[in-house]
Amino acid sequence: MKTKIAVQELRELGQTALSRANTPMEVAALVMDDLLENELTGYPSHGVLRLADYIGDIQSGVLNPAATPAVSLIMPNIAIVGGCRAFGVLARQELILILQKLALEHGIAIACLRDAHHLGRLAAIGRSLAGFNDHPLAVIGFSNYQGNGARVAPTGGHLARLCTNPLLLAFPTNTDDPFVLDMSTSTVSEGFIRRHVQEEKPVPPGCLVDAEKNDILDPASLYDIPPRATIQPLGGNLAGHKGYGLAVAMELFCGALAGAGHVARPGTPGNGGLFLVIDPSRMPGGIDTIRSEAEAIMNYCRDSGRPEAPARMPGEGYSTRHNGAKNTLTLSLPTSVLAEIRRLAGVIQKEV
Repeated sequence: MKTKIAVQELRELGQTALSRANTPMEVAALVMDDLLENELTGYPSHGVLRLADYIGDIQSGVLNPAATPAVSLIMPNIAIVGGCRAFGVLARQELILILQKLALEHGIAIACLRDAHHLGRLAAIGRSLAGFNDHPLAVIGFSNYQGNGARVAPTGGHLARLCTNPLLLAFPTNTDDPFVLDMSTSTVSEGFIRRHVQEEKPVPPGCLVDAEKNDILDPASLYDIPPRATIQPLGGNLAGHKGYGLAVAMELFCGALAGAGHVARPGTPGNGGLFLVIDPSRMPGGIDTIRSEAEAIMNYCRDSGRPEAPARMPGEGYSTRHNGAKNTLTLSLPTSVLAEIRRLAGVIQKEV
C-alpha cells in the first residue's frame, strides 16, 4: 500500500526528523536532498527508506550527526579520507574534492576511505568527477561495509560472509552524461530487498536463496534471526563465482589495501573504500581524442538496438531524470515508510 505526499512536505519532515536527532540543519538539508534525489530519479533502494536507518544509527552511536570527515595526505597523490562516523554524503564530498585536486596536480590520485557512514550511490562520485566540465576525469572505485552487513554467501557456501560490495567505473563522454557504472557485486542491492519488504511484495526468483540454493521469494527471510536466506552473488546459480570473486576483491582493495575494516576483522559499521582517479589529458591522445574514442565505442554498442530504441549506456539519461525530478511535486511511498518518517519527525498521526 502506498500513500502520496508532496515532495516539499517530505523534505521538511525528513529535515525535522534529522534535526530532532541532533543533526545540524544544514547537514539535515544536504542529507534529505541526497535521499530525495535518489528517490525521484528511480533509485528508491537508496532513497528515503534510509532515513530511519540513519536516525537509528545516530541513536546507537554508529553515526555522529555533528561530525565532519578529515583528510590527510600520506604521499603527494595519495590521501586518506577519515569518515569520522559522519554522514556519508559529507565523506563523499571530501572524496570528490581531494581526488579532483590531486588528479589535476599529479595525473593520478588515490583516496583511501575509512569509517564513513553510508555513502549512498557511488554514481554521485563518478558523475561529479567524470562529468567535471572543465577537466573531466576517469574513475575506478570500490567500497565495502568494513566487514559488517554480511548478506551474501560465497559460491559453494551457505553462510553470509560478504556485503553487497559495490564498484564504480566512470568515464568522460561528449554528452551531458558521463559513462557511470555503479553496481553491487550481488544480484541486487540490500535496499532492493528492503523495499520489497516495505511494499509487501515477493522478490523475483534468483535474488534470494536458502542454504540449499533454493529460491526464496519472501524478502523478509533475509532479516530473520537467524536469516533464512542470503542474497545471490552477481551471476546467480550459473555464474555466481564471478560476483563472488568481485566481492572478495572489494574486501581486498578496501580492507587490506586501503586499511578499512574487512570481513575477517570488522570495523565500525559503515563504508570503507578505495578510489583511483586518472586525468585523461595526461594520457596519449589527450582528452578530446579520448572523448571521441569513447563516443565511438558507445555508439557502436548503441547501434545494436533498434533505431527507435538504441541500447542504453550506463549513466545515460541521468541528467534528463535529474532535471525532471526538479519539477516533480508529489511522490508515492510505501505507507509504512511514510508513517515512520512522520513518527520520527514528531508528527502525531490519527488512528484510522
